[in-house]
Amino acid sequence: MLVAKRRLRLGLPPLSWREQLLRSGLLEIEVDGEIAIAAAQIGDFHGDPADRFIVATASRAGATLITADQRILEWKGSLRRQDAAE
Repeated sequence: MLVAKRRLRLGLPPLSWREQLLRSGLLEIEVDGEIAIAAAQIGDFHGDPADRFIVATASRAGATLITADQRILEWKGSLRRQDAAE
């Protein structure tokens, strides 16, 4: 959606971009029932469901979330995160 709105430029069509990342070793994590429940139970966070899924997935995986989303970066919850702009 961000590519279609011209808010994100990938340099490749999204499908090709994803395939290239997967070949480079990116691991996709399936959003399952546990992650969906965890997303719904995040306290003190805004209501965007996509952001909730992203935060819950990173938390469950013990991963560092790299993002430029200021709402996620400024959130006080316990999540390892890094500003993508740095």
